[in-house]
Amino acid sequence: MQIVKIKGSIKSYSWGSRDILPAMFHYEPDGSAQAEAWFGMHHAGPSRLEDGRLLKDYLEEELGQPVSSIQPLMLKVLAVNTPLSLHVHPDAVQARAGWAYEEAFRRNGTGLDKLNYRDDNAKSELYYSMTPSTLLCGFRDSDAVKYHLSRLLPASYDRYFAHSQTVRGIVKTLFTMEDESLKMVIDEFLSSLEKADEELRRSGIYYTERGISEKVFSLFGYDASVIAPYIMNVVHMRTGEVVFIPSGVLHTYIHGSGIEVENSSDNEIRIGMSEKHRDIIGALNLINFDAGFHGKIELETDPFLRRVAKAPFYSLAVLRSGSYDIREKAPSIALCTEGQARVGTLEDHIILKEGECCFIPSGDEEYHVRVSGCVFQALFPEETD
Repeated sequence: MQIVKIKGSIKSYSWGSRDILPAMFHYEPDGSAQAEAWFGMHHAGPSRLEDGRLLKDYLEEELGQPVSSIQPLMLKVLAVNTPLSLHVHPDAVQARAGWAYEEAFRRNGTGLDKLNYRDDNAKSELYYSMTPSTLLCGFRDSDAVKYHLSRLLPASYDRYFAHSQTVRGIVKTLFTMEDESLKMVIDEFLSSLEKADEELRRSGIYYTERGISEKVFSLFGYDASVIAPYIMNVVHMRTGEVVFIPSGVLHTYIHGSGIEVENSSDNEIRIGMSEKHRDIIGALNLINFDAGFHGKIELETDPFLRRVAKAPFYSLAVLRSGSYDIREKAPSIALCTEGQARVGTLEDHIILKEGECCFIPSGDEEYHVRVSGCVFQALFPEETD
């Protein structure tokens, strides 16, 4: 099977940037907010070969078997201009159960705008920051949560939250609160922030807790997520840093652009910060409330001299200018984000220019990647005999 160039699917969401993706992939911006570029085989945004064929169809023709025999994987480029939804992804068991439960609605064509599951796959994600980025990821410990809420809600804390002994209880109370009570709580919270005189930005780049809260309020009004930065971990990422976000971890991206590797899934259960369908009880049932932020992932040098960030189901390799001789059975997706690269063997290779992507099939033959610039490679799990 040959190495083939593939074209991604561009996703327009309200939180996206008008210029980052057009600049990276060299097409004219149309003024819309373009948030993600998908490279993979998910039905909601499938990649195609240059001749127009779906990558999935091409692989099935070559393999002579359903593409499900290949571990599903996606490589994405994220361009986050304003905060996206506060959400959680399901694990494998939860995804299968959720997909099966919603089958009747899909079959009847009723309530489709209120469905959570777009497929029956688990979802987790590995994020590499191409620009300084800020995330909310997982929860602070209960003592820290209680400290911040009692400090910023001196009147409301005893009335609504003091009886909760766990972070889960506090989050459930906050996100299921009646509108009138929530408005009162947020008004008190914002007033306390103003008096506390906390900074809005750190180093002139990163949003602080207060900066995030005020930004969320300006976009979504009286949404319980306004208070989330003082309940969750605020994670600042410099260019070139990596985090892994497992299934079950509540999170959102506040700003920044980066490369993401994830399972081939579009399952996103929202709890706030979105005009789209939110399922608060459904999200609460998926969230791992013991999950804090477990730190950034160190890039390691692999036997082929790539710098690799490893996650349980996939890895992301970074190939800076240089020569790489690679022999591995697992397939991969490679995206050139700077300069150009030659990918293949001496006799059979392709040239990737900036903004171009290719699918590298599995096989025992050694291939070479000659990079003048930067290439990101989404690595499937190693195949076993």
